[in-house]
Amino acid sequence: MGITNLAYIWTAIIPLIVLIYYFFRKKYVKQDVSSTLFWREAMKETKVSPYIQHLQRNALFYLQILTLLLMVFVLLQPYIKSKTIAGEQIIWVVDTSATMLAKDGEQTVFEKHRQEMLTLSKQLGGKSVTIISVGAEPKMILRDENNITAIQKAIKELQVTYSHEEWPNTMDFLQSIIGKKSTAVYIFTDSFDRRYLPTRTKNVKWIVQGADRKRQNISLQRFGAIQIGNGIQAIAQINNQTKNAQQISLQIYDANNKEIAKKNINLKANQVSKIQLDHLKMTPAVTAKLTVKDDYVADQSMSAVLAADHSQTYIDQSLHQLVFKAFQSIDPSTSTVSADQLQSIQGQDLLVTNQTKLLKQSRNPILLIGRDDQKAFQVKGTVKVKENFLFPYAPINDIYVEKLYPPVKDAKTLATIDDKPFIQQTSNGHIVVLTDMQMTDWALHPSFPLFLWSAKETLTAVENQLGTFKPEERKGVTLPESNKSYDVFSANNEYVNSLTDGGSFIAPAKPGLYYVKTDDKPLYFVVALEQEEKTLSEGLSFQYGELSDHATTNKVDSTLITILILILIVLLVAEWEVQRKYGFTN
Repeated sequence: MGITNLAYIWTAIIPLIVLIYYFFRKKYVKQDVSSTLFWREAMKETKVSPYIQHLQRNALFYLQILTLLLMVFVLLQPYIKSKTIAGEQIIWVVDTSATMLAKDGEQTVFEKHRQEMLTLSKQLGGKSVTIISVGAEPKMILRDENNITAIQKAIKELQVTYSHEEWPNTMDFLQSIIGKKSTAVYIFTDSFDRRYLPTRTKNVKWIVQGADRKRQNISLQRFGAIQIGNGIQAIAQINNQTKNAQQISLQIYDANNKEIAKKNINLKANQVSKIQLDHLKMTPAVTAKLTVKDDYVADQSMSAVLAADHSQTYIDQSLHQLVFKAFQSIDPSTSTVSADQLQSIQGQDLLVTNQTKLLKQSRNPILLIGRDDQKAFQVKGTVKVKENFLFPYAPINDIYVEKLYPPVKDAKTLATIDDKPFIQQTSNGHIVVLTDMQMTDWALHPSFPLFLWSAKETLTAVENQLGTFKPEERKGVTLPESNKSYDVFSANNEYVNSLTDGGSFIAPAKPGLYYVKTDDKPLYFVVALEQEEKTLSEGLSFQYGELSDHATTNKVDSTLITILILILIVLLVAEWEVQRKYGFTN
């Protein structure tokens, strides 16, 4: 409690004058009474309730004194001191990585910090707050918001994104928005390394809220599966991060989330164990899950799809250098080889050449650019695309082509120029471009490397799978052509989202096995938890730096003037009513 205008204390003399006047006023009036017949009855009533009688006779006086005292109180402008966060600018940085789901007592670390933020939101004292979430990249949730309802709503809507927190990028981002203001930065995380903080902070205070309690964790570090004959061999790596021996259970599930194997395992303290399971039934994808009691669930399961693509790209040395440069921007491991060496390469590696005979001789996927067995002829006109699956990201109708080679027999036409085949696809899947780079300006357009990337993805794609993604990773994929949208489902057949086109999409946040529903077979893919999110660290809470007022919190003045004026109005109305009913007291 405090007073703003103490100088107005002299006004207290006014009610004092009224009080002195009350003591010297005339107490009674002499009056002759013709009879004392009812005197005893009147005295009985007075003696029974003397205080009520006194209050009735002096009600106006008490109301006047109370009103005058209240007016003096209003002039002094009293206020109540309450605790609030210090600093001109308040920033809350919230870690949304997977380890925030580790338990800290009965709640997860994330839920505990959410409650702390809701409590702090009541201590803002009208100040604005900025909320930033930290995952693969910092995201601005709120900027300079002072509406408590909006702030609390944003806090309740915060979700764990499972992406590993990138503190260096976040700290650079924070420095750009702090500026020269006095700033209190709260970091809500499980563990924070002090080396990420700036060495010098002027008028900035860092308040790090960590998870102080040591937590127990047993992690499924790695999991993979390969096809051997008609079955599958799976290998799991399990890390016991506790100081005690543990007994756990490892279950393996197929693509339809049905259990196909189970094994009980005894783990020694602080030991990494490798578990191998053989002769599992064939399935496009497998999932491993641990049954164990610890403080962290997110790293107890992993999925894997079979036969991931590890193909290389080999380019014929006789092709234009721009072809090699474009492929190298897509895949740095791209190599150039001679025509003779190209013929000896076997397997699933992509061959880029102009040797037409390789379309029939080689079992490798081939991208044919030009022809070495035919002569080109002049063409005029614009490019028209018939099949769009190779051009989902950039149109090619603005390129110029001077000459074309004759088409490959029995191949499907994907694009034409002047009704002449320009790009084809053979019956066994090879892609043919019927021009050389010397005959077109295509290599100077952004669509050229995008076309080469799309062609490579189409030619080397592994059947029934799309690969492995990080949580919320944005990645381009090649999907079979369809008139319908592509729906994404979890392994439990729960709908996740839809792809509006056959191209780039953002992977789901939650790790696990997913599939894209197509017209033919489902295409499986995995969202994998990053290795950094499979180890729990003990993070201490601490403060660093100082504000100008040397405090994390300060006092805010909550004025009482409005309430006092309302009470004053009520007293004036009551005084008027007493005076109207009883007149002036004697």
